[in-house]
Amino acid sequence: NLVKVMKSVLRSDLEDVVLALLMPPAYFDAFLFRKATKGLCTDEDVLVEILATRSNKEIEEIKKVFKQEYQIELEEVIKRETYGDFNKALLAMLSAKRDETTEVNMELAKKDAKVLFEAGEGVGKADVSNFINILTTRSSPQLSKTFQHYATISDLTLPKALQLELKGDIEDCLIDIVKCAWNMPAFFAEKLHQAIEGHGTSERALNRVLVSRSEVDLQKIIEEYKAMFQRTLQEDIVNDIKGDYQKALLGLCGPY
Repeated sequence: NLVKVMKSVLRSDLEDVVLALLMPPAYFDAFLFRKATKGLCTDEDVLVEILATRSNKEIEEIKKVFKQEYQIELEEVIKRETYGDFNKALLAMLSAKRDETTEVNMELAKKDAKVLFEAGEGVGKADVSNFINILTTRSSPQLSKTFQHYATISDLTLPKALQLELKGDIEDCLIDIVKCAWNMPAFFAEKLHQAIEGHGTSERALNRVLVSRSEVDLQKIIEEYKAMFQRTLQEDIVNDIKGDYQKALLGLCGPY
């Protein structure tokens, strides 16, 4: 068994990234969900990152694998580990009902922009349900056009409005959905930068992003990283990480 062999000869971060690479994508995502919800503290950022960036088909496959591997519905775990509006947003994404067409309905974009403006910047308390409904069901191209219309009726960008109107996990969740819809490679580039530039390298975040995007859009993420931070991801990996683990990450990123 290759997994058992790898476990017997590898250690630490190198072991983690190699074992992650041996998992089919849905199994790796199910594993990440399990790690994020098991123990004393739930890792909310991981839950949002996965659900906001996977297709409907991928989410359905993750749910199937999670039940198969851990003998419990993923929905039940989310209900048990999260609360309030954040729980509602996660369950909405988990339902895998997002429109995935590429056509943009201009009238709907204008209507949604007005609804989002009134839900956040209108008089009274923010109407989170409208934010959740629109941001979790519209396609990325549709949302991008909605954000453009929002900018014409508000002095604030939508992320800034969310920061002012909301607090806690639901604020972070909805802002991440907006970032993913606007530019998903840039969203992941920011995640990688935070993993390297923060107080101590977050190897878990590096492994999660590099492995999960390695056969999807990693080259676009690397291009966005350089555009956003004026240096390559590979350069930061070389400066921050040593040994065979560094070689494994550079192998995923490719030449620079």
